[in-house]
Amino acid sequence: MKTLLRNLSIALLILTITVLAWLTDPSQEDPCESIDDDVAGVLLGDDESMEGMETRALGAAAQCKKLKKEPPPEPKEKP
Repeated sequence: MKTLLRNLSIALLILTITVLAWLTDPSQEDPCESIDDDVAGVLLGDDESMEGMETRALGAAAQCKKLKKEPPPEPKEKP
């Protein structure tokens, strides 16, 4: 019984490490990098069923613009 529990705990540990490594993969592309192309493609499409895609693309663009806001400038030092 101890062997079974030990093997299950090792398998769970390996599975947890694998899932965390997959979720934090730095090689994934930034979804906000080409958001303008996505919005333009949806807006230029003539299919009537594009309304849902248009809403999604515009929502994603708004979300990306919130994330890309520049930080406020640092205060200047007084002489």
